[in-house]
Amino acid sequence: MERTSLLKLAIILCFVSLFMFCGNYVNGFLEDFSSGKLSDVWKKSPAGLDTSWKVEKGELTFNGVGGHSQMMVGDANWKDYTVDVDIKLGTLQEWPGGIRTYVDTNTGGHYAVWVYPVQKNIKLYSGTAWDINTGIVTLGTYNGFDPKVDTYFHLKVIHSGKHIEVWFGENKNNVKKIIEADDNKFTSGPFACDGWDKPITFDNIQITGPGIPRSQGELAVNRLNSLPILWGSLKK
Repeated sequence: MERTSLLKLAIILCFVSLFMFCGNYVNGFLEDFSSGKLSDVWKKSPAGLDTSWKVEKGELTFNGVGGHSQMMVGDANWKDYTVDVDIKLGTLQEWPGGIRTYVDTNTGGHYAVWVYPVQKNIKLYSGTAWDINTGIVTLGTYNGFDPKVDTYFHLKVIHSGKHIEVWFGENKNNVKKIIEADDNKFTSGPFACDGWDKPITFDNIQITGPGIPRSQGELAVNRLNSLPILWGSLKK
C-alpha cells in the first residue's frame, strides 16, 4: 500500500474513533427535532391532548388548544442537570407557558419557569400538580422580558443541589442570570416543555449533567452519514 494511502487510512480511523467517542461518552441529551417527529423518549403528561403537540419544520409546537399539557423527557433519576432551550411565542397574549424541571410524573409536582409577555416578566415557581396553579409558590421574578412574536429567545435552568439558577437571553451564547433561589422540595425528575392555552414553540433542547444519557438516533446518524463525505474528500 502506498504511503499516501496509509496516511489517508490513518486519518479516517482517527475520525471514526473521535465520532465513536463523542457519540458514546458525552453525557448529554440533545434534541433539535430535525427528524420531523418525536422519538420514543418523549412522553406526554396525563394533562391535555396528544393533538396539541406537533413537530413541524424542525420545531416542537404546542398549539394552545385542549387545555394545559406537558411533553416530558427523562426519568426520576435525572438530577443536578442544566437545561438549555430555545423558545418562541405565537402570540403576545398571556399564559403561553414555559418549561418544567424535576417533574414528579406521579403527581405533576415540579419546578417551572414561565414567561409572561403581557406582564413582561419571567417567574420561577414550584408547584405540586400538573395544573400550574395547584400548590404554586413563586421562588423568583425577573422584570424585563420583552419578547417578539415568532422570534426565539433562550432559557437556561441550572440545578445544583438545592440551588436553582435561571438564565435568559437572545441565544445560548448571550444569556444572563436573572433568578436564583434555594429550594429542596424536589430533588430529581424529568424535564418538560409546558404549554397552557396559547401557542408556544420549543427547539434545540440540551440537557447535561451527571448520568444524563446521550440522545439517541439523530446525532449518531448524522455523524455516520458524514463518514462517506469525509472518505470521498480524502480520496481526491
